Amino acid sequence: MDPVFAFTHDFGSVTSGSVLYTLGSIQTPIINYLTPQGLQGLQPWWTRCYGGIFDMIDFHYNDFATSSLMANQFETQLKSDVDAYYSAEGAMVYSNSTVSPAPVYSNGSEGFASGVDQFGNPYIFDPNTAYGFLDPNNFTGIAIPDVSEAESYYSIVALSARQVMGAYVLTVPSTNTCQNSTVNQSEPLMFQKEISSDGNVNTVDVMFPAMPWFLYANPELLRFNLEPLYQNQEDGFYPNGYSMHDLGSAFPNATGHVEGNDEYQPVEESGNMLIMTYAYYKFSGNSAFLQQHYPILTRWASYLIEFSLIPGLQVSTDDFAGALANQTNLAIKGIVGLQSISLIARTIGNEADAENYSSIASSYYQQWEYLGIDPSRNHTLLGYEWRSSWGLLYNIYPDKLLNLGIISEEIYEMQSNWYPQVSQVFGVPLDSRGSETKSDWQLWTAAYCSPSTRRLFVDAIAYWLNNTSTNLPFTDLYETIDDGSYPVSPQFIARPVVGGHFSLLALLKTGENSQTGTALNSTFPSNSTSALSESGAAGSVYSTDIQQATATGFSMQTMDHLSATVEGPMFTSVNTATGTTSKSTSSPPIYTGEAKEKRRILNE
Repeated sequence: MDPVFAFTHDFGSVTSGSVLYTLGSIQTPIINYLTPQGLQGLQPWWTRCYGGIFDMIDFHYNDFATSSLMANQFETQLKSDVDAYYSAEGAMVYSNSTVSPAPVYSNGSEGFASGVDQFGNPYIFDPNTAYGFLDPNNFTGIAIPDVSEAESYYSIVALSARQVMGAYVLTVPSTNTCQNSTVNQSEPLMFQKEISSDGNVNTVDVMFPAMPWFLYANPELLRFNLEPLYQNQEDGFYPNGYSMHDLGSAFPNATGHVEGNDEYQPVEESGNMLIMTYAYYKFSGNSAFLQQHYPILTRWASYLIEFSLIPGLQVSTDDFAGALANQTNLAIKGIVGLQSISLIARTIGNEADAENYSSIASSYYQQWEYLGIDPSRNHTLLGYEWRSSWGLLYNIYPDKLLNLGIISEEIYEMQSNWYPQVSQVFGVPLDSRGSETKSDWQLWTAAYCSPSTRRLFVDAIAYWLNNTSTNLPFTDLYETIDDGSYPVSPQFIARPVVGGHFSLLALLKTGENSQTGTALNSTFPSNSTSALSESGAAGSVYSTDIQQATATGFSMQTMDHLSATVEGPMFTSVNTATGTTSKSTSSPPIYTGEAKEKRRILNE
């Protein structure tokens, strides 16, 4: 039987009142971590911030007003950033314009509808089928009519933000790593629980779809999440030549796989690690991180050279769909990974490696186009030369995001034109093997499409949110037909992969907006190693400057107007829009007071 707690509070004789209770759970240690000296229990990071349990509880209780204020500020910032992305179209979140409700989808007895949407496009809609809204001229799918895409997108990301972070814990770092001597003891490690699909720790192909959230909100958190994977493999605990799948099969045991018997996804995870590592650099400018891990990155690259173009029979991140030989989308992930390692090599000054990796990636890409595109040139295939197949080509999104220069614009346009031809009422299926889809991969895909196709994806997900029969926390896997239910199996709930919903806001930080579409129009020059801090996107395009503070070795980002670096009692403030600096012996307003010094790593 579950425990039950009863609370009473005597208000006395009053006509109104309120009472504040604080509820939580405490686990110490919070992670069981494999180190060269054996297993070590890692303490939660709050022990470094607050000290004892009762000090933490006292702070938590008295911090309600400030935390509520910060939550409201984040909500305001999120709306502002969504507005900034869509401002080129004149769309605003919660604008004064009146938006008509979308026609009701019932899969039942409602009548046929037709009309003209807000863009002047005609549509037909039969609510008794799962075809969705169609263009009567060619019967391709169009976006839900008479709704604001900006409001649709805001509803998706607003529901996603807390769910992402609910899967992570921050810990005091281990003191027992010997190979990786550059570990900063003043910075936390971050561990992810996969949630619902299984209990793995730091599953690489769950971290990967969540990446846009961290690039948008705080790239340093992505580094904290990658670091335990690097420590384990660089300390010699993983025997295979490719990247491990996860850091442990049962959270909170981050004990790795010393026998190398983790789930076999070698192209998937090796590509993911190369891409995530380079993406972190592009959004942070921290080239030392690339230099530090370059030896193991080249080991994974060697595997991709051998197996990315022709992966053979492998499982991708969509493992519930089963293994498939020579998956087009999996192969391009490996090729994008090789392009990433070429730019990593160039960033750290290894030009010979850079040229070698770039040449291989380019050669593989040309062969991939021949093997993976239908002869009609209408769409890519799910598997090489399987003409009746197709799928969401979400693994080219990092090329668009980082402007890697490996994918041709023709591919973006071709895929953007294809998806409306296979859409359903609740979106585009994951691939031709079934009718289920994944919301994270839909929004990765939408991010490189034309505005009309992107709108089809975004509005369909929001429409699903309002009409689905699912009744548990936001699932990333659901049916695009019938009542938008869970698939028969598996049932995913509350997973952190919804961080992928922030794909558009990650693009915003690179200077793109809702009108960019399939064009390669990033602040990052194509095939360039310049980072965001060098490109000026945060100051010139992004709606609000990114604030970065470093205190006792911990670098973080919040969403405000200044960047602050703590130097003992001296603070250096940098306006990222103008490049001007000033120094003060007092901290910027957002960081004044002991409470905020303690709180910032948990909330930012």
